[in-house]
Order: sequence, then C-alpha cells, then structure tokens
Amino acid sequence: MAEGANVKADRRSPTGYTVTFVYRNPNATQVRLAGDLTLLDLATGNGTRYQPEEWQPGRYHSGGTEFLRDMTRDSKGYWSVSLPLHAGGISYWYRVWDPTQGWENKRIWDPASTKPRPPGESSFRVRNNDVLDAVYVPYARQQNDPVLKARAEYELPVADRSKRGTVSYLPYTTILGDSGHYLGVYLPANYDAERAEPYKVAYLAHGIFGDETDFMVPANVPNILDNMTAKGEIEPTVVVTMGNHFTGTSLGFGSYNQTNAANNLVQTILPLIEGNYNVSTERTGRAYAGFSYGGMTGAHVIRGYPTTFGFYGHFSGNPSLTAQDYDNVAAAVGDDDLFVFLGNGVFEGSLAAQNAIADNFRSRGYAAATTQVPGAHDGMTASQLFTIFARDHLWSGVDTVTVTPATVKLTTGWNWSRQFTARVTTNEGVDPAVTWSVEGAASAQTSISADGLLSVGADETASSLTVVAASVADPAKASSARVTLRPPGRAGVMIKAKAAPASVVSGGTFRLHVDVRARHRHQPHHGSPRVTGEIAVTFGGSTQVVALTGGPVVVKLPTTGLSAGVYPVHVAYSGDPTYAPTEGVHQRLRVRGR
Repeated sequence: MAEGANVKADRRSPTGYTVTFVYRNPNATQVRLAGDLTLLDLATGNGTRYQPEEWQPGRYHSGGTEFLRDMTRDSKGYWSVSLPLHAGGISYWYRVWDPTQGWENKRIWDPASTKPRPPGESSFRVRNNDVLDAVYVPYARQQNDPVLKARAEYELPVADRSKRGTVSYLPYTTILGDSGHYLGVYLPANYDAERAEPYKVAYLAHGIFGDETDFMVPANVPNILDNMTAKGEIEPTVVVTMGNHFTGTSLGFGSYNQTNAANNLVQTILPLIEGNYNVSTERTGRAYAGFSYGGMTGAHVIRGYPTTFGFYGHFSGNPSLTAQDYDNVAAAVGDDDLFVFLGNGVFEGSLAAQNAIADNFRSRGYAAATTQVPGAHDGMTASQLFTIFARDHLWSGVDTVTVTPATVKLTTGWNWSRQFTARVTTNEGVDPAVTWSVEGAASAQTSISADGLLSVGADETASSLTVVAASVADPAKASSARVTLRPPGRAGVMIKAKAAPASVVSGGTFRLHVDVRARHRHQPHHGSPRVTGEIAVTFGGSTQVVALTGGPVVVKLPTTGLSAGVYPVHVAYSGDPTYAPTEGVHQRLRVRGR
C-alpha cells in the first residue's frame, strides 16, 4: 500500500470508510499514529471519549485529548495502522522514535503529504513539536448525518483539478524588524493579476499555539474556497494567513502579543499584500477572522483599526470589548456596513457570551450572527465555522437581481400562467441562478416553477401575489414582482372561432382564427372597446394559452400523433375587469388517415 493516508470504501466499517496510514522509516524503533481522532458524543458531551471504532451517528472526531495508536512495522520498514473515520478533513500526525535522527517522541506531519508549508523549521508549530496534517474522508450514506455530508462537500479537495487554487508562503519582515517569517497566501483558481476588479481578501489568524499553516491545513480553507467558488457560492477570494509568534523567541503565550499582532497585520502585512497581489484595498473587500487567540486578537484589530475591515469572524475566541469600545467603533464606521460573526463548537460550551457580543453590535445598527457546530476546540471546528462564515456571510459577488415583468394584472376565476425572468448581475465566476417563490397565495393550486413560470389557481382568492427571485449565491440579494388579482367584469363577449381547412391529414396543421368581441358597444364616442385577457384553446388533448391585445388571434393546431377522427375545438376566454369569462365548443375538426 502506498505511503500516506489511504482512504478506502469499506462496508464493514461503521462509517463506510477505512483509512490505512502508512509511514516508511526502517530506522524507527517505535511509531504512533496520533491526532484529533477520538470521538465526542452530542448526547454525552465532554463526559466520555470514544475510540474511532466506536463511531455511530452523533459522534464527532474532536481535539482536546490526543489519540495515540501504535503502528505495526513490516520487514521493509513500513509502519501502518487502519482506522474507520467519518467524513471531512480530519487532523492527524505521527509520533516517531528514531535514534539515527535523535528523535524521541518526535511529532511530524505525514512525509507523503503534498500540502505546501513554509521552508525550513522556522514556523512555530515545527519549533514547538506541534505539527499536524489532514486526511480527507468522503461521506457514506450509512453515516446518515447532514453535518458530515456538508463537511465532505466542502472540506475535501474539489474533483476538477483546474478549479483548485494555489497555496504558497511569502517571506517577510514583521513590524518589529524580525525576518525569517512567512505569510501563507491562497490564490483562487485562474487568479488574474491584471483583473480589472481586485479580488476580495480574507486575513486569517491562528490560535495561541498555531502558526500560518493552521488555516491552510487542519482548517482546510483552500479546499473550502475551491468548492464554494466552483459552486458559485462565493466570488474568487484571496486568503492570507500569518504567524503571530514573533514577539521574542519563547514558545509561550508571551510570544503572541495581541497588540503587536494587530499592528503588524494592518501596518505591515496589508501594505505588503496589497503591493504584491491584486486584492481589494477597500474595507468592504477585506475580512478579518481568527480562531481562539486569533479571534480574541480581533478585539485589538477592530478597536485599533475600526474602518479597515468590513467583516469579522471570531471562531472559538471572543473579542473583549467595553461599552465605550462599541461606541467608538460605531462612531468611526458610521453608516457603512459592518458584519460580525461569532461561533464555537458544541463541546466548548454555550453561545451566551457570543450572543451578548452580537447584541452589542446589533444595538448599534450593525449585522451580527452566531452559530455552533459539532466539534471541540480544534482546527476541525475552525473549518466548519469558516465554511459558514464564508458561504453565508462574506461577499457573494452578487450585485443586483431584477425580475421581469415587474407588474402583472390578472383577474380571478381563471387558471392563469405567467412567465417571469430574472437577471442577476454578478462578478466573474459567481453562479447567476435564482430560486423562485410566490408569496401571499390562498390557493394550493397557485405555485411557481423552478424556471419562473407562475401558475395561478382558478380558486385563488388573494387580491395580490408577490413573485420573488432570490440569488442562489446570496439569498439576501432578491427582487420581486407584484401580481394584482381583480374580479372579472360583467360585460359579455362573443367568441368566433373557425379553423381552415376543415380537415387535414394526420400530421398536418389547422389554423384557427379566433375573434373575441364585446357584445355591446359602450359609450360610442370611445369607439369599439379593445378586448384583452387570454384564450385557452383545447384540441386533441392539449391546451394552448394565448394572450389577446385587441380581440383577434390565429392559433396553430398541429395534429401530429393524432389518429383519424373528429376532434372538438374548445375555446375559453378569461376577461379583464371589464369582460366576463366565457367558453364553449366552437367547431369539430376532422383528421384524416394517411
């Protein structure tokens, strides 16, 4: 079996998949598979940890307790172990004892991994013996969990390689003058440095013991954005990650100074990225988000630079702000938009603190949202929260939605149908599709199809309907049309309908001349009234609906597929607020055999 994490469908596995981890090191004396691979159960919370083999619906791989399992060595120096894992990007690593390299419980990422990382050993996770990798497991029907199905949909690499973005690491010098640090940069597929419209950009900060690789590897951000972009759910977006352990050389909390990190981001990183990449320099095109300590650092960013970012995401780490801080932010931002997202894993506790923070922003007129996902305090929770933040709240690339026609006037008592169309203006690569709905209907027969065809039931009693087209990529972007329903008038009409020729061979076509006239002239000085509304012509088992603008119309009646015989022509008229509906059989047409 190949080196690395080998994912195979397995009917005997409780999740439907088994992952066999293979690591080659003939000199090692012991190797252990490790990772965030134990399970927590929604029913029991943090009380009980389960092994991977004990997976069942409602249990999720979660960090907080390191999973350890001895790997078995074969005669050629290959170490392996197999486990069932559920869907998503799942965090793991190896622990290796290798006397030839001086390794004693050395934590390494999978040497078979192709994920880009900074060169050398300068990153904090390498220096702290705390690296980690990710294996991507598909969803199997037996997992029976929409959360895991969604994780597989977003966290696994997009199938079409041409739709995958790129990750690289850019060396830079921090605000303190320290060199040897790197920024992670994700560029979307087909990134165009000369594109007229700069790309929106998200700056992502890691937790207290993380570094610039956290959002790129365990949090799966490149895969998530590749999938969203391919589906048209978000416009192509650039991501920048930074390592915030640059205050001193220690490996403790002090090396991640939140004030320095915020200043470094805005004063050093933003100018560097904006000078080297085609990214937005507007607050509406910039987002800041962080996990754990990175989320807490967001307080220093929004407090110190309130007009720099239009979107904030706080994943399992809340900003600490005073009432005065909220007021100062509001005074600086004014009437501009500001969105704040907060969330955590269900195994981390309640959302009470997040909801209070969201309410503080809402009370000052700014949008905020909170959510929980099934997870603990780890990169897999950050992954799920980023998915929701990006998909549901970041820029969608949808500018406007327009519905045509904007107004329609109909009468009650008739099975009307009307075609509506929607025009969606989007940025390049964003899905222009819409979902249609009709509001205000009292009849179960009133509905609208997926392509915008409105059907109004003859028993509809509502006086008006609202037809709504909402963007698939950004449901908040929508437009509507108003349909007014009025009782038909009482003035009578006459229908004259005559087809030519009187008979045709099967496969031929009749031409039916229809003339709908008012029975009485109204006021003579107004001239003959114009008859509007629709006629429905039923012939040979099919019905055509034709709109009238002044009374006469010619309707083609094909006979393809009809056998020889005599067929009635039924014509029904639905009036407007002046004329009453009427109907009847007006002619019988003969279809001849060949």
